[in-house]
Amino acid sequence: MIRSCFVVLLCGGLLGCAVGPDYQKPAITLPKNWHETTDTAITRAFQPQWWQSFNYPLLTQLIRQAAAANLDLQQATARLRDARAQQIMAVAAAFPSVSAKSNLSRRGNNLSSFGGSGNNIAGGGFGVGNQIINILQAGFDAEWELDVFGGVRRSMEYVKATVDATLEDRRAILVSVQGEVARLYVQLRANQQLLAITQDNLASQQHTLDLIKIRANAGLTSGLAVAQQEGLVADTLARLPGYETLIKQTIHALSTLLGREPDALGLLLNSAKPMPVAKIVLTQLPSELLRRRPDIRRSERKLAASTAEIGVAIAELYPKFNLAAFLGIQNTRISDISPLGKSWSAAASISMPIFNWGKLQANIESKKAQKQENYLAYQATILMALKEVEDALVAYNRESQRQQALAAAVNANQLAWQLSQERYTKGLTTFLDVLDSQRNVLTAKSKLIESQAQVWQNLVALYKAMGGGWEN
Repeated sequence: MIRSCFVVLLCGGLLGCAVGPDYQKPAITLPKNWHETTDTAITRAFQPQWWQSFNYPLLTQLIRQAAAANLDLQQATARLRDARAQQIMAVAAAFPSVSAKSNLSRRGNNLSSFGGSGNNIAGGGFGVGNQIINILQAGFDAEWELDVFGGVRRSMEYVKATVDATLEDRRAILVSVQGEVARLYVQLRANQQLLAITQDNLASQQHTLDLIKIRANAGLTSGLAVAQQEGLVADTLARLPGYETLIKQTIHALSTLLGREPDALGLLLNSAKPMPVAKIVLTQLPSELLRRRPDIRRSERKLAASTAEIGVAIAELYPKFNLAAFLGIQNTRISDISPLGKSWSAAASISMPIFNWGKLQANIESKKAQKQENYLAYQATILMALKEVEDALVAYNRESQRQQALAAAVNANQLAWQLSQERYTKGLTTFLDVLDSQRNVLTAKSKLIESQAQVWQNLVALYKAMGGGWEN
């Protein structure tokens, strides 16, 4: 009879149904295509290592170093290891636990307290008269909570989903780090080019100032022209410290992202590099965001975890079945090598909540509310992802158009500067026209470089919005 009950409980523990809702991934309706077209760019399929399309070998090197040494990523990796260890603990809880056990006890018997004579019960199990008995037991203890209603299995589902969400957390940080390194790198090159252009213009303006002074000494122009040119030179010179500050701060930020001291990359990044024209846009359907974006995947896994928690909470309403057993040997003297006999025990227990003032039911309602919250958060994350992609697409396309117009403006202002100098030399115009044309050339070139950098940064934002370049 006992054996039959044990078999029934064992089968129930292995094959019992799991209470609570079974998780099903929500069906989300997404647009078939993006509203913003990419007519201004060459389209390519998504590249996991999208930064290689920038044609910056040094940028690729920096991104790889950041993926290996960034401190935020290392913290996320540590959290992932912790979550996986918690998963192993949850899985282990579903199986019987076996531990070695030894017990040494010393017992004294005094039969006179029962009012009888020791001779009357000689040979009895309690000994004769006053007697001290040593009992040594050594063996194995086994315990097992049968998962009849699936509470342990729901806990395993919860921990598995939590591990998945933690993994997506790490991937989201990786995408952010990759994008930030690329953004800062483009910003650095832009500021270095702005500094170089400003220095070139300063040299040209200084040369013009020298010529104006010669003409003034010869009586061919007034001191007003000299003062005006000196003011322009001073104004251009005042721009240099700002660019130098931005360059230094960007190098510090890049070094920190790579887990190094602020000026560690100074020698590596001090030389200016030109920026190529960005004409690459990845093509990807909106539905692919569900597969590629770590924040969407993380949100979906959190929804799965909260669904499993409902089952864990419901299982607390049902009985719990526990089995315990001990098997070993025993002796009355430690010095004896051979055991006096075998020792075993077996027990089964059932526990069930009866009255808890509504605590368990309130916990179930709490878990259901958390699931609803995570479902709404999942929908909100998808909507935000769609918005970010559309925003990045429109920003990239419009800034590309602006860049073309600024390139034309640079050419026009350079021609105007040349013509104004010729007309001033011939006495056909005042020096104010030369000053204005000089300022316009510097302003147009600066705006063009800033626009080129913005196009690249918009492209980085687009790649991030599409899910970045994480792998595995």
